[in-house]
Amino acid sequence: MSYFTEILADSGDGFRALDVDVRDANDLDDLVDMMRSAAGDDGEAVAVIEHEDEWFGLVRLCRNNEVKVFLSDLAAAEASPFAEIFADFLDSRPDAYDAEPEEDFGAEEDEAAVDEEDDEDEVEMLEFDADAEWGGDADIYSDCGVPAATLIDQVESYRSDPARVVAHVGETVGFADQLEAAR
Repeated sequence: MSYFTEILADSGDGFRALDVDVRDANDLDDLVDMMRSAAGDDGEAVAVIEHEDEWFGLVRLCRNNEVKVFLSDLAAAEASPFAEIFADFLDSRPDAYDAEPEEDFGAEEDEAAVDEEDDEDEVEMLEFDADAEWGGDADIYSDCGVPAATLIDQVESYRSDPARVVAHVGETVGFADQLEAAR
């Protein structure tokens, strides 16, 4: 399985792929410096790191110089050659974005009876790395139309297809075409 990496900068008239190699960064500060120098003072940039069929990472340099990082699978990122870049985020387990299920008092007994009946007819589906935990800033693009809950739902629904999740984010934010052209 191979890695795909790209840095895209938005200078106001749309995103463009940059001739910068993410693998040259030793840590997050190096990567952000590369993004900042390529995007300019008023620009915004995103670094995409994707491991085929396993995980992805997004690093966003916002116009106000804020840096946000999102990782779809912390354990996979930690085992990757990019672990040093994400070292500060590898222990950022999900917390604030874990929605507590709404309590429906009295419904549990009825649901348990229905569940027992349904268990006989259900075929167990294989789930791709169900224990994988995302980490970082799930609200990385909430100001651009990708709320944290949507990103998390996409990650959990398409664990075996990280490119699909990145494409969804790219379509919403506006860098999908440039990212696809760079592939």
